[in-house]
Amino acid sequence: MALSHSFPIANGKKIRILILGKKELPNLSLEPNSQRNEISKQTGRKESSIFLLNQVHGDTILEASEIPEFAFPAADALIGEESQKILCIKTADCMPIFFWSSSSEKFAAVHSGWKGTLAGIAEETILKCFSKKEIVDGSLFGFLGPCATGIRYEVGEDVASLFRSEYSDCLKFSLEGKSLLDLESFLRFRLEKNRIRVNLDPSGICTMEKNSDFFSHRQKDVGRNLNLIWKED
Repeated sequence: MALSHSFPIANGKKIRILILGKKELPNLSLEPNSQRNEISKQTGRKESSIFLLNQVHGDTILEASEIPEFAFPAADALIGEESQKILCIKTADCMPIFFWSSSSEKFAAVHSGWKGTLAGIAEETILKCFSKKEIVDGSLFGFLGPCATGIRYEVGEDVASLFRSEYSDCLKFSLEGKSLLDLESFLRFRLEKNRIRVNLDPSGICTMEKNSDFFSHRQKDVGRNLNLIWKED
């Protein structure tokens, strides 16, 4: 079933997070207009207030305020500040990560697979979105949605070696001797390495788990989970 959370921020406002999976999106098209329409139905917001990205596993970060309505730009992270504008990250094993501050009104959504995680898209989004004070004073919060976790996410040696050279503790071996990559562990390492203090709360849900409520590309699912964040007055 859908994950829904609400968090208080500055000036009496709230951050809302809603993650839609298989039960909410059983027949959803991957076409952006179809996804906007479904998000509008699920949230009651206008389609013009919903921002989607053509995610390319890169490190481009965009401000929602600079994106035209109904555009579909190539990027993997969004920064928002205006109320009622919904930022959407689509996933089917990659990490959907949200960041916000209890002391300001900015918030961010990040699509981070192994390429984006290695490229540092999460850290770069935080540095672009929040003040130097917020980055170190404990007012930053994060939520990690359903993704392929380190107990099931097998990678080849070509990928494993890239992570091992920087932080070997993010890798374990399966019973079959395959490398298992824990992207959450590596993300936490990178945040600490860059002296970024985030109160990061993971959903604890693995998309690759048998009979998961959320789509998994590695489990041959066609659909995508829609990970949404917005600010309410």
